[in-house]
Amino acid sequence: MNDSTQAMVTDAPRRSGRERRQAESIYADARLAEKKKRAAMNDSKSSDRSVRYRKRKAEDEEEEDEMGLLNIFSDEEEEEEVVNSDRAKPTISRSREWNSLGTSRIQGSLTEQQNQADNIRSAFVSIDGETLYRNYSYYSHFDGEFRNHTSLNWDAPGALAAAQKSLVAEQDQHLISLEHIFHRDSIISQVPYHADMMPCYNYFAESIQSYTSLESFKIVNFNLPQSPWLQNKIFPVLEQNRNLTALQLSNCFLSAADLTSLTKFVEGNETLSLLNISHTNIQSESTVKALAKALKKHPALRSVNLTYCNFAGGSKMMDKILAACKKCESLEIGHGDFDSENVAAVAKFLAKKHSLTSFSLVGAAVDNDNKKLLSEALMQNKTIEKLCLHSNQLQLPAVIRGTKEAMKALSRLTHLDLSFNKLSISGAKSMAKFLAGEDSKLISLVMMKNNLTSKGANVLLSSVKKNTTLQHLDLSRNWITNKSVPAVIDLLKNNSTLVTLDLSGNKGLKTVEKRAFRGRYVYNYADGRYRYDQSQARPQVDGGRTKIVKDALFDTCSLESIISSNHTCAVFMTGFNHNDSYEETIRKINALDANEGRKIRLKIALARYANDDKKGVTDLLDPHSFDDLSLELMPSLLEMLQEAIGFNGLGNDVVTGWMKDRDKDKTSPYARRVYAKSLSLLFDTIKSWQSLPLLFARGPGDFCFDVPAQTEAKRKKKKMPQKRRKFGDEEDGEDDAWLPKGARKTGKHERNPETGKWEYIPPPVY
Repeated sequence: MNDSTQAMVTDAPRRSGRERRQAESIYADARLAEKKKRAAMNDSKSSDRSVRYRKRKAEDEEEEDEMGLLNIFSDEEEEEEVVNSDRAKPTISRSREWNSLGTSRIQGSLTEQQNQADNIRSAFVSIDGETLYRNYSYYSHFDGEFRNHTSLNWDAPGALAAAQKSLVAEQDQHLISLEHIFHRDSIISQVPYHADMMPCYNYFAESIQSYTSLESFKIVNFNLPQSPWLQNKIFPVLEQNRNLTALQLSNCFLSAADLTSLTKFVEGNETLSLLNISHTNIQSESTVKALAKALKKHPALRSVNLTYCNFAGGSKMMDKILAACKKCESLEIGHGDFDSENVAAVAKFLAKKHSLTSFSLVGAAVDNDNKKLLSEALMQNKTIEKLCLHSNQLQLPAVIRGTKEAMKALSRLTHLDLSFNKLSISGAKSMAKFLAGEDSKLISLVMMKNNLTSKGANVLLSSVKKNTTLQHLDLSRNWITNKSVPAVIDLLKNNSTLVTLDLSGNKGLKTVEKRAFRGRYVYNYADGRYRYDQSQARPQVDGGRTKIVKDALFDTCSLESIISSNHTCAVFMTGFNHNDSYEETIRKINALDANEGRKIRLKIALARYANDDKKGVTDLLDPHSFDDLSLELMPSLLEMLQEAIGFNGLGNDVVTGWMKDRDKDKTSPYARRVYAKSLSLLFDTIKSWQSLPLLFARGPGDFCFDVPAQTEAKRKKKKMPQKRRKFGDEEDGEDDAWLPKGARKTGKHERNPETGKWEYIPPPVY
């Protein structure tokens, strides 16, 4: 459908019947022409789409037709509301529509193919470049030739559709946030910009024009429109807010004009305490100087994030930026293009006096000469408590040495992040010595993707077992195998201060080591029959993840073993309940902000669920375990015996998926089995309880209270004899209601023998 037809159809006012039918025919013809055009472009023989996909696509097209007709012939009141509204929400394209927009099947000569592919790429603007697209060729059965196919990457259409929804969504008047979070394995890192998204950006800018009480403004991973959109639409809004304390424009592809406008805004602002412009290239020395001047003169700025920002001018401009952040409390800086001079400038800056309590060096490679400078600078520094050395190509222990002086100097650290480096066995020993120190104050330690082996992990975990300050330990995406499982179990059994332990991404840790094999049918040639052979049967061998859960976090051998399990540390491994290990449910239970009693109760209910599915143990809730239970605790026990995860809303905050609200269908076989076993367990427990006769004992007993003797004043008084009333007295109000003994008070139905019908016989009157 062309633009003129669409405008004629959608903008048509309320019509008469004849005009209505004429518009319907025009709309239907336009839709039919568009379908034919699609059919001509997409060869049905070359596509291997399923029948379900075709059916869903046909239903979507029918819905579009219906919605189109409804939009044409809407009521006059609805049309007036749209016309009179200040601003109308722009149309949001779905991910499938964005995919078709970025798709082009190219035929012809190589020159024509290249020109058409360049036109498609020029429609989108992104820092991801060629990774935004995917190119491949396929064989067409229609003409027997190969065709080239160019389309958007898998993540791009969904990101574009989600970005449009967030742009037109209603924003908080105090906190504005536009952030699209990509998966860590995603190829793209930014929502690309397309001209069709400009109405959504304008709608977002117009919707916040009247905001005057903003405290935080955040846009992350969006490729914003070109200049002067920020200068004309956003910064005037920020200037009129006198309470703005946080400004984040991270990974937004800011141009030189945008950076100039940002610098002017920072110069005129006096309330900003956090500034984040990470993933921005500043290619002009004058802009770097202006930014450094604005940061230095700002009276309230406390936190600056300049990670993955490349500065023009080399180490000289780096010195000015660092000097400008001297009074800040937190600084994050670094880029993959930093040379040794830039890293040396950072090391010299850390050795000087400043107010920094948190520092991060991200992405910059540290060579051997700068390792010593950085180590000495950290030993001389006395203010930094949070240190992050991320992706610096360090062979640990390069900066954190095992000497007494280094240990004493770095004992002030409370948060340490050394992720995306290399940690050898010697580095693990130095880190273990640092954790085992008496002066250690470390609360969080992140060692993600450090090529840490099982030997190094065993050394590190043994020192954490004795540590009393560490609360968060991240060992994810390393080379840890099942050989470290005993060390992990020993840590969880003997440490009560660790709150979170991340072991995800360690492929050597498996849920199941060997699958169970029950046997197989073998053909017997003697009698000509298949017989079931169990000679090679073997049980399932649990892997490292399952052993950690069953031995340290959720030991279902008995009630005592459940109570003695670890209830404080949330261990993250896969994020799913694989092979009946319930590792994710146990992690959520341990992560609850609740007392230990509630966690134990949830684990007992979960163990009952496992027992009901014949996956647990039979002696978990043995009735003879409660023989010595006192009378006061019996009601709580009877209530606990009837609880199960997913029933009556219990544990819905820790279970996911099909385990939630499993008692909705109380007539299902599973629900009946659970309720039947609950009643059976209640009966067996009460029957085997030794103190059961006390519930039926009369008189004062061991658990009864003595009733004090009544005083003379509280004794019951004798009733005075009343005057006998006679029948017919005026004072007798019950004469009308008197009935003889055995009299019938209501009527009855009896069959009439003459007519054969049922008749009502009223009660007799006395």
